[in-house]
Amino acid sequence: MERDEFIKSLGFGLALVCSGSCFQACGGKGDTGTPDPTPNPPGGGGNTASVNLASQLLAVGDQATANGVLFFRIAAGNTSSSFVATEALCPHQQGALVWKQSLNKIQCQLHASEYSTSGAVLQGPQNTTGTTRTLKIYATVISNNTLTATIA
Repeated sequence: MERDEFIKSLGFGLALVCSGSCFQACGGKGDTGTPDPTPNPPGGGGNTASVNLASQLLAVGDQATANGVLFFRIAAGNTSSSFVATEALCPHQQGALVWKQSLNKIQCQLHASEYSTSGAVLQGPQNTTGTTRTLKIYATVISNNTLTATIA
């Protein structure tokens, strides 16, 4: 076999192998490019998250996390307005959020972003790049000592 013939056959063989791989990858049953019409909502796939008021959130300042929702008590009494329910993870880089009663703020434990009880950004992430968005605040209802947030 002449050198020219060898290089040509090698080139043709390589092209054939690459084409086959490409066609196989394109023809597979992978991602169709169509977004999932029912993405998982925050909190692991449910529509609600609940805490038991007989054993949790007993005092002003208490907090609990359930199903991806941070609940905290801002006032005495068992009415919905005495509680706030928000996403439990910071939208910046998913740091844990906590209620700081003495500061009247929600704070990210990762980069110290701070939010109001209405979800407004009071301070963006510190010592890092990027920004954050307002927090999602969920509507709450109380029934039979259970505080439930509707995740939307």
